[in-house]
Amino acid sequence: MTMSRQGVQPTEVIDRAAKLRFSWNGKRFSGFEGDTIASALAASGVNVFSRSMKYHRPRGILTADYWDPNLMVQVGDDPNVRAGHRLLEAGMDVRSQNAWPSLNRDLKAANGLLGRFLSAGFYYKTFMRPQWLWPTYERVLTTFAPGGKIDIDTPHGYHDKRYTHPDVVVAGAGPVGIEAALAASEAGAGVLLVEHEHAVGGHLRYSSDAADRAALAELRGALEASDIEVLTDSTVTGRYEDNWLGICQRSHPIAVERLIKARAKTLVVAPGLIERPYVFEGNDRPGVITSGAARRLINLWGVKPGERAVVFTANADGDAAATDLERAGVEIASVIDGREGRRVSATQGSSRAVNAVIADAGLASNRRIDADLLVVAAGWTAPTSLLNMAGDRPVYDAATARFFPSDPPSNILAAGGLAGDGSLDQLRSHGTATGRLAAARAATVRHRLQARTTRALPVAGGEPAWAPDERVALGRDAHPELYRSDTHGMVDYSEDVGSKDLVAATKEGYDSVELAKRYTTATMGPSQGKLETVNTVAAIAEARDETIAEVGTTVWRPPYAPLTLGALAGRVFEPVRVSSIHPWHEANGVTTIQAGQWIRPDHYGDPAAEVRNVRENVGLIDVTPLGKLDLRGPDVPKLLSLLYVNKWMKLDVGRVRYGMMCAEDGVVLDDGVTGRLGPDHYVMSTTSSGAGGVWEWVENWLQTERPDWQVHVTPVTTAYASINVAGPKSRELMSRVTEGVDLSPEAFGYMTVRSATVAGVSGCFMWRIGFTGELSFELHVPAGHGLGVWEALMDAGRDLGVGPFGLEGQRIMRLEKGHFIVGQDTDGLTLGPSTGLGALIKLDKDDFAGKPELAWAADRQLPQVVAIQPDDPRIVPDEASQIVRGETNEILGRITSSRFSPTLDRSICLGQVEPELAAGGTKLTVLLISGERISATVIDHHAHFDPAGERLRG
Repeated sequence: MTMSRQGVQPTEVIDRAAKLRFSWNGKRFSGFEGDTIASALAASGVNVFSRSMKYHRPRGILTADYWDPNLMVQVGDDPNVRAGHRLLEAGMDVRSQNAWPSLNRDLKAANGLLGRFLSAGFYYKTFMRPQWLWPTYERVLTTFAPGGKIDIDTPHGYHDKRYTHPDVVVAGAGPVGIEAALAASEAGAGVLLVEHEHAVGGHLRYSSDAADRAALAELRGALEASDIEVLTDSTVTGRYEDNWLGICQRSHPIAVERLIKARAKTLVVAPGLIERPYVFEGNDRPGVITSGAARRLINLWGVKPGERAVVFTANADGDAAATDLERAGVEIASVIDGREGRRVSATQGSSRAVNAVIADAGLASNRRIDADLLVVAAGWTAPTSLLNMAGDRPVYDAATARFFPSDPPSNILAAGGLAGDGSLDQLRSHGTATGRLAAARAATVRHRLQARTTRALPVAGGEPAWAPDERVALGRDAHPELYRSDTHGMVDYSEDVGSKDLVAATKEGYDSVELAKRYTTATMGPSQGKLETVNTVAAIAEARDETIAEVGTTVWRPPYAPLTLGALAGRVFEPVRVSSIHPWHEANGVTTIQAGQWIRPDHYGDPAAEVRNVRENVGLIDVTPLGKLDLRGPDVPKLLSLLYVNKWMKLDVGRVRYGMMCAEDGVVLDDGVTGRLGPDHYVMSTTSSGAGGVWEWVENWLQTERPDWQVHVTPVTTAYASINVAGPKSRELMSRVTEGVDLSPEAFGYMTVRSATVAGVSGCFMWRIGFTGELSFELHVPAGHGLGVWEALMDAGRDLGVGPFGLEGQRIMRLEKGHFIVGQDTDGLTLGPSTGLGALIKLDKDDFAGKPELAWAADRQLPQVVAIQPDDPRIVPDEASQIVRGETNEILGRITSSRFSPTLDRSICLGQVEPELAAGGTKLTVLLISGERISATVIDHHAHFDPAGERLRG
């Protein structure tokens, strides 16, 4: 097989004036702008691109497109690049994969000599026993793992996400898809057209027929004149409930990939058909290509794929390939017509190239035909993936030798090759009718959504009737069932699974297509069955002596094409958030800690001294990251009663109440306080880490379950700078800077809220709560004034001994007081009653989030959060130290929080223990990280300090 660049072609996509230089396995090569990596290498005479996964057989071009399993290469530090699709760029360092020490001399090809011993299920049979040898097996297998090399130091590329709500999404921009998009747009629908390849046009792009070229120019012109959004080099990777679509855009001008999440009112599926290989001896030898590969190489990139060819054809595409090959100067040694019952039995040659084809050429027996190229057109796979994801199961039509959709949902329309066959004009007409139908049904869905969405604009007119499907059905062209010849060959090129493997698996009892797939790994490689599925089913059907329809097929699940982890993660968007007071912290020797997205003060040099100062004088802590939601409307009490486990219908104006939220499974979700500032005005606080999640939780309930409630929610976390003023002298300090509020204990008691002017700043509010266990005023100031108010407090309290304290000091004091932290002292399994706040859960009120599970938990013995003191007060167990039974390793709980208390001069802890250990006075054994076991005691109350709460009530 000798490939070379030919003369200029009327349909080529390369720019011969723009030469691009690159390297292949360390050697210098060149191509043109518009080349793929594979076409540039092929034009330079390269015919071996990779080694197969298991047997390390040389592999060449097969389909010359995205799905080509033989064209996986390494580009720089990017592994598993699809060379049949990735466009060439100047300076690319391209290398082969899965070969050692080199592509030309791969010592791992010795596996081929052991092929008879590496049959289907080889790994299962060989490496399961003895189990103690598995580490050795693992090391050996790792050296044979296919794929490229990952560099963990590779800089992150920019990835992006987008959300969109088009009326119609058309998957596939061949002639049918383009016509559907144009018709839907003309009918008034907003349309998103998504094409997997680098340009629209489908098979018209690589057709040398003048009428096809004219049709392509016409369609492209109409598309450019429309307002349709077109995404090329993009794939609809998944269809989920209610046409929620994942679209991977690889053509974004900035992002490496962009994941688009689209909610389509109707989806048109028009991906065309995928040409599949033919199974025979030597079908994976370099020089055996599909008819589509031959036409792409010649017409898109001007590459002559060989010198002397045999063409095995069973359809018009194979016939066209023969014509194109001859026009490109390739000698046609023979045309073997599968429609006449003829076949190709084998190829001969070296492992690196074809030099002869053994075929039935209409004679009494097979004959040898000298050739360096075999072009195969044996039939197609219908990529019904998006329809399968919607619940549709394909059905097989033996007359056309392919699968068709059965009964997809009415908001998904199949078009083009998925629906049938026809002339170009017939297919375009079918696309137009499909687009009009999609637009009509989208209009009905749009009307329904708008009419049923609370606070949406009023709809105009009545709901349009659901449009019936009155499209003229496409015909189905007869096609011979050509899957396997009279010899055995490769079925799955990605996984090195041959037809013999599938026959053997069937004989071993793995005769279901789902079982055989998993046992042999057929269809599980990078092509994900696009080329292999039908041949796999056919091999199993033959082995079972049944029809393909009787065997059935596997169905595709998302994603249709692979996405990188970067695309799924989206943009690396980690904003550094600081409060408006942060400049003061930096100027005063703060040591910071990253808490989620926030940079927060951890301490100012001596956390223990900070604690003592708060206990004796007064301290300030910047608590701006606390989540804050402004709630307004007459139905706020209903919302609070729904979200919190306790009661909220009778909270008076000016009062504050603590609440705990549980998820639907009864697991603790968040906690915080909510205060009522006016008749219809409340402010909810959340944990710092829970701010975003609770806001989403609130909106989810309002938008999906209670859209009729009159509640308006505004997140105000960053709108306010928040300062906790804590300590026995806090009231005196606040009295010096506060106007318009009586701060006496009688007028402004514990768990109350007041609006005030502080340090000359109006629009502030503050509440009396005590996370530190001291008399405290939590002050919320408009964010722009945060620094000024903080400095005013520091100036006003100098004679009182005011000082800042950080997160570490706060955590020591909250632990002294026995306050648990959601996510630290609780986890993803901690139910509400386990916190020790079972009395807070009011099962006698109307339904609320988590009530069924909490009612179930009320009668169960659950792990409990308890306060623990090590018997040796000098030992502070590490958090997550296990609580065990005596000298055994039976785990009975864990330490969730631990610190040394400067107030009590001893170590203190919170922990979760089994219910039988929760009573005060119970002795525990704590297993330290060092392996040492220490004794500890559960105390009667969560609070190690001031259990009666006298100090915080002030």
